[in-house]
Amino acid sequence: MLMYEKILPVEYDLLKMELPDMKISLRSASVHLAFVSSCLLVSAPTLAQTPLKRALAASKSGPVYSYDISYITRKMNAAGRINPTLPAGQQVNVTRPAKSTWTDEFKKAVKEIEKNNYNGFWCSEMAKSIPASARLISQTPATATYTFRPLPDPDEKASAKFVKHLTGRVTVDKNSPAILTYSLSAPKSFKPSILVRINKFDLQTSCARAPDGRTYVKSSKVTVAGSAFGKNFNEKTTRVHGGLRRAAR
Repeated sequence: MLMYEKILPVEYDLLKMELPDMKISLRSASVHLAFVSSCLLVSAPTLAQTPLKRALAASKSGPVYSYDISYITRKMNAAGRINPTLPAGQQVNVTRPAKSTWTDEFKKAVKEIEKNNYNGFWCSEMAKSIPASARLISQTPATATYTFRPLPDPDEKASAKFVKHLTGRVTVDKNSPAILTYSLSAPKSFKPSILVRINKFDLQTSCARAPDGRTYVKSSKVTVAGSAFGKNFNEKTTRVHGGLRRAAR
């Protein structure tokens, strides 16, 4: 039995009918059916893709931008501009605080950004924490929102003990695939290690469109409260990016 007899029995029966007005052979018809069937098989995965999968698969390539960044905590109020196209050691231009007031911790942070090519700018960076099992919880004609248990960072082994206590939520654009918002939170307190307890963890990220259509982190706010080594802590961090300008390579 031919393969298309199993897949398309009705069409096959019709082809066996004698139609004197149509000069078409069974062989040519079977070739045509095989072609149509193969096209359907190829296109099916694309048609079945969810808004999330399309967003996570969106192109990450595009022009390079320089941009402003502000970083505010209870102890720090810093701002500057990052240009990834400049040589290492020159990519971060700090506008505040004054260099004469830089602490050793601040100097170390600037060096880390220079060394590791700051990767907290594009919203596509969040995709690596979103599993295929993410569950759709709501949608509008323009957006779809999913909840998920975040995946640990493959480059940070210790992250597995932390993220397993978190719940994630992501909203994506259905019409122009991209991540629009991203959040992580802890439903209850937890201990990532023996001497540390996290009573509250909340990360809220909002994305905006770059001139080429990709989304970048417009703002990110993190609240972490708990205790470590017998001391309580309550930290809030706000990070904002803006002022994008295409940078010449």
